Amino acid sequence: MKYLMIVLSAVFIFTSCKSGSNDAKDMSVNTQAEAPVQAKTTDIDIATAKTMIAQTKDLVLLDVRTPEEVALGKIGDAMVMDFTEPDFKEKAGQLDRNNTYIVYCAAGGRSSKAVAIMQDLGFDKAFNMVGGYTEWSKK
Repeated sequence: MKYLMIVLSAVFIFTSCKSGSNDAKDMSVNTQAEAPVQAKTTDIDIATAKTMIAQTKDLVLLDVRTPEEVALGKIGDAMVMDFTEPDFKEKAGQLDRNNTYIVYCAAGGRSSKAVAIMQDLGFDKAFNMVGGYTEWSKK
């Protein structure tokens, strides 16, 4: 009898935990479904960037390459802010958080890090252009 009680208790506890786990899983799915359209995935391709440039009000192109790289060319009237400068984070923090930003570098590595910094600073609409200026200039 004692053995039966232990087994039944274990089954009850196990199924209770399992049920709670599923509830938590279901709740997280519902929460994600109700989340804003932009999640933390901020990478966009060149085609998406071009569409956004054509259709988005208050969009800022942010070139985070070095002056030497920018001298080779840039996209339109992009704002230049060298990611390698020690005050990059401070300068980024002074930008208008209401704007939408497409951030690019040569290939997408530094711009990805720049977008992460911007998100930490409270920017909700900052996107990394994958492929950077190198891919843009090929299209």
